[in-house]
Amino acid sequence: MNILHIEDRRENRLLVRKLLESQGFTVNEAVDGLAGIEMAERTRPDLILLDINIPALDGYEVVTKLKGDARLSDTPVVAITAEGDRSRALALGFDGFIVKPIQITTFADEIRAFLGGKRETIDDSERAGHLADHSRRTVDRLEAKVRELTKANERLREVDRLKMEVLRNVSHELSTPLTPLVGYVKMLAGGEIGPVTAGQQRVLERMGASLGRLKELIDNLLNVTRFATGSVQLETSVCDVGAVVDGAVAALVERATRRAIRIEVGRPPESEPLIGDPVRLGDALRQILDNAVKFSPDAGRVRVEVRTLVEGDADRRLVEVAVTDEGPGIPPDERDRVIEPFYQIDGSVTRAYGGAGLGLAVADRTARLHQGRLVIMGGPDGGARVALRIPLRPHE
Repeated sequence: MNILHIEDRRENRLLVRKLLESQGFTVNEAVDGLAGIEMAERTRPDLILLDINIPALDGYEVVTKLKGDARLSDTPVVAITAEGDRSRALALGFDGFIVKPIQITTFADEIRAFLGGKRETIDDSERAGHLADHSRRTVDRLEAKVRELTKANERLREVDRLKMEVLRNVSHELSTPLTPLVGYVKMLAGGEIGPVTAGQQRVLERMGASLGRLKELIDNLLNVTRFATGSVQLETSVCDVGAVVDGAVAALVERATRRAIRIEVGRPPESEPLIGDPVRLGDALRQILDNAVKFSPDAGRVRVEVRTLVEGDADRRLVEVAVTDEGPGIPPDERDRVIEPFYQIDGSVTRAYGGAGLGLAVADRTARLHQGRLVIMGGPDGGARVALRIPLRPHE
């Protein structure tokens, strides 16, 4: 026979285990109410011994949950406690009541009796009073929990706000000295300060590339914190979608070429203009393309496609700019998570791909500001297909 004992005190669990296992019973243990419910649902015990004063959910709440489960409703649940009221325990669903300290000489026989069908009962009139009192106590406890969770949620929101403020300030402080460094390296590489040797030119080019990546990372940090604090304002105008696409592709061509990756663009001869912020949209598309290039294999292909969609009624017209790569793809259960700042599917220090997990977060927030959305799917031949869908005319 399989017995589940739900008890938070180790010495009590040890005593019950020794008494019952010596009589041939199998004993499983849980240290709180939630763990006890989970174990009962998993192991389907023949009998449950349940202390009333336990953490998480008390014994009365646990027995209510267990008796409400059709798979466990016939399983005898016996209170084994130094606290609590026998009458109340039986009214709320317990099938028996054993008082601590347990009687060592008769304990195993009591368990056998409950396994054999013994049930303790009380009058219906007495039961009704306990049920009404239990309902009031449950409501009071739920109300206290709601207040506690509300306060905890407020604290978490404040911590999150402070975290974003710190990130924004740190990013700004890092950006300030970086800007002249980028400028000076460009001046040196361009020979504006004096002639440089071929070896020095190669070093300066590598320094410029590294500074460029660092600047992109800091800019992304600033963007994410601005989105989070609601300080991003769109500067809208009539946008040429083709020009936005061309600008984003041009920014990634050199990086792609270094790994022999082809970026192919397919779009209609004339694309309908949209009303939006061309700078923000271009940045969002660059983030998506950067991800596609980063995750593509060497000598792979990245495809950019532009098309117009009609969504819902005919008044909801959107432009879709979709980027498809030949990389490992994004698992379906991760697609909602990769748009969260700093989240990465492989977050280990030994991961194969670099980055801070900010690119798709920036693209997603940009799409939302334009009353659109970021759509992540699998590519037709593997890889990922990430699409910006932006309404041609935003609602007022």
